[in-house]
Amino acid sequence: MTMVDTRTTAPAYVVPERVLTTFTAKVVETRGLFARIAVQLNPYDVRELKLCLETCTLRIVVEGKGFDAGRVAARLDKIIGVLDVSYS
Repeated sequence: MTMVDTRTTAPAYVVPERVLTTFTAKVVETRGLFARIAVQLNPYDVRELKLCLETCTLRIVVEGKGFDAGRVAARLDKIIGVLDVSYS
């Protein structure tokens, strides 16, 4: 009688590396801000949208590649109440 090892190792799945672009901006006005941001970020895969009222900063994390982050930053910079947009 031959013993068969019934323990199997879990298959290794390859998870593609996520590409994230983080936009940071100074905020001076908050009324209606999220609605204006939503219009500008409509086609993008937004994973995080955080507004800190204490420090007056906005953080937006967009997943994916193939878009022009500089163009998105320029669009955000045109929103009333959003200043000094940067991205990494």
